[in-house]
Amino acid sequence: MPDTPPDGHYNAFVPLLGNAEKAELERLILEQLTKYHDQHGSSALLHEGVRVVVEVDGVRIDSGETKDPLAFVEIRSLFTALCYVTGGTLALPPDALASLATEATSATAQQINRIAAA
Repeated sequence: MPDTPPDGHYNAFVPLLGNAEKAELERLILEQLTKYHDQHGSSALLHEGVRVVVEVDGVRIDSGETKDPLAFVEIRSLFTALCYVTGGTLALPPDALASLATEATSATAQQINRIAAA
């Protein structure tokens, strides 16, 4: 049995999102990115202010309407999106959505796991 710290409390960091939860979050984000891409066109995800938002009841794509979300990331700030924007292409092909989902998952999971560390 490990030694008990002087204050009697262990301060071990336990992330809220483990590997299985991150995989599920990535699936949900990809689903929403694909839906938004299909409904609004290939350039819509690259508009300023469009973001991936994670709330306790799910994932959505918005333009800032969601107040005080659990986590969010502006899509244009993601590496894959920056490559298209700085390259002068303001349209995302469908095959870029998986990379965006992975990057958005990493950014939002990090924000959520900071909640556990606080």
